[in-house]
Amino acid sequence: MENLSLDLIENLTSPGPRLPWIKEWLLNEIWSSGLYSQNGPLDFLKQGEESVNLFEQLTASAAGRVYGELLSNPDPAKRLLSVLSDPDTAVIIFDGLSLREIPMIVNLAKKSGFKLTHIDTSLAPAPSETMDYIEREFSCGKISPSQLPTRKELKEKGIVVLYSGNYCLPVSGEYKGLPLLVWSSFPDETYKDSGARFESHFANIHSLFETAWMNTAQQIKGKKKIIITSDHGYIFFGTGMDFPRSPQELAALNEYFGNNRNAPLNENPEPPLSDDVFCDPSRNIAMVRGRVKTRSTGTAATKLYKHGGLSLMEMLTPWIELETGY
Repeated sequence: MENLSLDLIENLTSPGPRLPWIKEWLLNEIWSSGLYSQNGPLDFLKQGEESVNLFEQLTASAAGRVYGELLSNPDPAKRLLSVLSDPDTAVIIFDGLSLREIPMIVNLAKKSGFKLTHIDTSLAPAPSETMDYIEREFSCGKISPSQLPTRKELKEKGIVVLYSGNYCLPVSGEYKGLPLLVWSSFPDETYKDSGARFESHFANIHSLFETAWMNTAQQIKGKKKIIITSDHGYIFFGTGMDFPRSPQELAALNEYFGNNRNAPLNENPEPPLSDDVFCDPSRNIAMVRGRVKTRSTGTAATKLYKHGGLSLMEMLTPWIELETGY
């Protein structure tokens, strides 16, 4: 644990809420714009992930209550139906955006002439999956993002939804005088590509972000405020970036979870008795807890970027507020 400060370890093992200072540590010391500029994308990813992996190993063994805090309800001020009651506001959800991408968003916002007013975090649902997020935020069932533009639950509230399934194409639509939600399938769509087998995919994502930004944020007109957020983060499984577990310890997890990081309890009622499993009967879900890498099969075994479980980088999501100058 030599990469973690004594203050950090003392804070982790002290009583009281931990998430407030954990998020400050992640935003200001691990995924900061200064480190991004200094190290470049790939070293930024590797160094940050090494620190987070060490920290979460300690968390899992000595301060498991942190995982309970990750299941808290989001700040009411960050609930999307509340935010989207303001016709001068637009929200952009970049599907699968993590805290790691905040420096890139900050750079792009500055290039666009937007004023950065607030950088914070929000929380993914449990499990950290897109449709669970939609159900939580919009109360319209577990549906895909592409179905949101036609949902009466949103239309009745005057919310216009524009869906972008291709980051290379600009979003468009009529929304004058109405709150706007833009849902982009980027960057999550890229994790299905063959390039997601390699660490360098992180740098590739960042090189594509300018195009995604140009076709979403820069297409929005007439809104005073833009909020950038995400439905879930992701866990990165590069070499040495997971909890060390023996084949025997992983065998039962592999059998139960398969290629996923969660499983519905009504379909799989007997999860393994393991500290690496978090069960929540009220949500009908069992999740892999922490940075445990189950041994996937088929094409899933080659992917380094995954979500759906209960870890810091899957559950803590960006919340960035911008003023546009309109």
